Amino acid sequence: MKKKLKKISYDLVAYIQIETEAIKDSNDKMMISSYCLGKLELVNWYIQLLETGSEKYVVPQSKEYLEGIRDQLIECHKAIMKVKVSNSHERPIIDIKYPKGYEG
Repeated sequence: MKKKLKKISYDLVAYIQIETEAIKDSNDKMMISSYCLGKLELVNWYIQLLETGSEKYVVPQSKEYLEGIRDQLIECHKAIMKVKVSNSHERPIIDIKYPKGYEG
């Protein structure tokens, strides 16, 4: 009996884009990069299964759809890698944002 695979969610790319905008440090960058690459690997595997006509698995989405997601994930990963994160050693320990006009 063939195993039906899980669908690739429609909101996957949007989620990665939003998380990319929220990157604050290298840990955030690594986490979203790993997540993105993991999903990219999954999409590529699904495409490969469709191309080889797998007897074991049922891929629930079309090759065209998956290729579109793959291309968007590649762009997302490029955007993630472009995000510059500040070195934690260069930041002040306490960074207080004073109101405009405050003279202390």
